[in-house]
This record gives sequence, C-alpha cells and structure tokens, in this order.
Amino acid sequence: MTRKLLNTSVFRLSLIYALLFSTVAAGALGFIYWMAKGQMEQQTDARLQLETDALLNMYSELPVDRFTTIISMRNSENGSRYLFARLIHRSQHDFAHDIPFKPVNNNLGQGVATLPLNEILKGKNKHAEPARLMLTILSGDYQLLVITDLKEQHILMDRLLQTVLVAIGVIFTLALIGGVIMNRHVQRRINAVGHTANDIISGDLSRRMPVTGRDDEFDSLSHVLNTMLTRIEQLMQSMRDVTDNLAHDLRNPLNRLRNRLEASQYHPSATTDYPALIQDTIQEVDELIKTFNALLSIAQVESSAQRQDWAEVDLSALTEELAELYTVVAEEDNLSLTHYAEANLHLHGNRQLLAQAITNLLDNAVKYTPAGGEIRLEARRQNGVITITVSDNGLGIPAEQREQVFKRFKRLDNARSTPGNGLGLSLVKAVAELHGATVQLQDNHPGLRASLVIATSR
Repeated sequence: MTRKLLNTSVFRLSLIYALLFSTVAAGALGFIYWMAKGQMEQQTDARLQLETDALLNMYSELPVDRFTTIISMRNSENGSRYLFARLIHRSQHDFAHDIPFKPVNNNLGQGVATLPLNEILKGKNKHAEPARLMLTILSGDYQLLVITDLKEQHILMDRLLQTVLVAIGVIFTLALIGGVIMNRHVQRRINAVGHTANDIISGDLSRRMPVTGRDDEFDSLSHVLNTMLTRIEQLMQSMRDVTDNLAHDLRNPLNRLRNRLEASQYHPSATTDYPALIQDTIQEVDELIKTFNALLSIAQVESSAQRQDWAEVDLSALTEELAELYTVVAEEDNLSLTHYAEANLHLHGNRQLLAQAITNLLDNAVKYTPAGGEIRLEARRQNGVITITVSDNGLGIPAEQREQVFKRFKRLDNARSTPGNGLGLSLVKAVAELHGATVQLQDNHPGLRASLVIATSR
C-alpha cells in the first residue's frame, strides 16, 4: 500500500511541496528565533551598559574602598543571580587577557562576552549557568565587571527553539496528511475516468467521462474527452450507416450485372446483342465507379488531406465559369439559368473542392426542376460573410427532411426514380465544414434555396 502510494505522481508532488513548504517555514521560524535571540542579547547588553555607566560615574568621584562598598551594597539589592558587579585588580586576574571579549567601546576599553559563570569567577562560584559580562578597564589597573545571569533567557530560548521544531514537524506532518488526502481524491477521479475508458474499450461507446460540476481542470478535461467520444460515436454510427447503405445500394447493380452476364452465357450467340450488353455493363460499372469515387472524395475532404492545395480563390470568377457551363446544361433540359456575383469575392481554400460543391448544388437544381423552370446562381458578401446560393422552383425538400439529406446514400422518395447515389449533398457538407462554412436549405416558394455561407475576415 505504501509503495503504491509513493508511486503516484500526486503524492510525490505533494511530498515535494511538503518538503518545500516545511523548508520555507523552517527558514521563517529560524529567522524569528534568530531575531528574538538577538533582541534579547541587545536588551541584556543595554542593561549591562546602564549599570556600568552608573558605576563609572561613582568610580570617578569616590575612593576605591568606598566604591567597593557601594558595589557590595548594590549586589545585595540586585540579587546575586540577576545582576552584580566586581572590581578586580589586574594583578589578581587579567580578564582582558584571558577572555575573548567583543569590543563595545574602544575608548573606554569595554567589551562583552558570554561564558559560564563558574569560568568567569574561577573558584568563587559553583554555578555553571551562562552569564553575560561587560568588562571596563579602569584607571589604576582596575577592572570593572558587570555580570548578569542568562539562565532565564536561555530557558526561554530553549522553549522557543523546541516550539519552532515542533511547529516544523507539525507543518510537515499536516502537509503529508494533506498530500495523502489529495492523492485519494485525485486517484478516485482518475479511477473513474479509467473505469469509463475500460467500458468504452469494451465496446460501450455511449459511456461518457464523469463531470462533477466543480468546473475544475478535471471537468474541463472530461468535457473535451466527452466531445471527442461523441464525435467518435457519430463517426462509428456513420460508418455503420455507410456500410449498410453501401451494401444495399450496390447489391442491385451487382445483381443486374451478374444476371445480364449469366443470361448472355446461356443464350445462343446469334440471338445476343453483345455490343448493347457490353454498353449496359459499362454503364453499370461507371455508376459503381462514380459511387466509390464520391465516397473517396468525401473521405479525403473529411480527413483534411487536401489542405496543402489551398490558395486564394476568386469566387466571382469561379461562379461565372460554372454559370456559363450550366447554362448550356440547363438549356438542354428546357430550363433557364441566371447568374449574379459581386466583384472581388476572394477566399482562401481549395478551388477544386469549392467548384465540386457548387457543381453538386447545380446538378441537383437541374435534376429536380421540371421543364420550363428557373435556376439562379448568386454570390454575395454581407457583413464579412460570403453567401453562394443556388435556387430553383422545382420539387424542393420538406423542412422535416432537410437535415436527413446530408446523410450518405440518403435519397427522398420523390428522387428514387432519378439517377444518382445520394452522396452529392454529403460531399457539399464535407467541403463546407472543411472551409469553416455551413450549408443552409430553405424554402424558395416553390422550390429550394441551397446556400453555402462562408465567414471571411475580408
């Protein structure tokens, strides 16, 4: 269990932050300890300096014996363990030579030091508690020692140090506990994602990543993954539909081919019109090739494989060329085609694919508009949006079926008697999505208005 916990990235990261935070806290508390210690030392030195200054004033005015008596009286008043003074001749003990003092006032020959009390007054005090002393060199080779006991200060500093160490330990422990709790929380969410992923791997594409509603980074990741899973499910369903429709639509022409060839095998050669048989067979094969080419074109467009062929496209010139081409086609079917395009309609895209999409819309208009009908091709720009519209007054598409016609091999009942494979509008939609455009189908009263709506920055 411990090894598994240590192997998780969240716990290792929490441990690193715990160590980092504990180090920062230790530094901060150590600084506080050092500042407190320095402040107490300054206060002690200030107390020693005040006592020394008072004694120096007396020393300058009184004889040595009277000064010694006053020192004894002051020691009795202050208490021997708190603050006391000694006047010692250098012939008895040269403190300035034996003890490393830190200089305070070089003009007066003053210095301070911290030593055990029994080392300061050898043989005169059995106490080993630390003491702070200030030494002043006086005239006549006398030395004035003002000493204060540091026992209480050291007890306080020891307690402060213990408090600092305990605080660091508590901070580190709490950080570790927080890391464990955070690891369990994150691990639960990761496990939930893992379980969902396993279900999806097992084939249940309807499963989605859990979303808690906290709007955190896990929820953001879940939303992205769910969008991806929805898209994958749609593609898989589309693939199933394509497979089913392809099998259904190809079965009839393949059966016709087989029956035609089988019939020619058993009929006498004298009664078989082989040129007509070959021509019919070629037409059936051409229709099959067209179907597969259309599927291949849609697949290439949806995979964005043709983005490397993008360039600046003059839509005004493109629609003009297509209008001239389909004017002849429309006249053969006793239809009229009019055209209007604004000048300087430019778009960065694939010219061949855009031409194929507009061609498919014109093909449908010609195919489903009865004789004597009218077709119009327009290209306009408004508010930064280019709209290419093919309108007719033919059969139209019912509003409830306009989304269905973009599915592959989808053909309406009134179109089943006409040639085609049901892939034209699917290719138009794929080309539109590749160029960041949308396809809109609207009622033309009567007929249909099919529009490619392309957003552009120009």
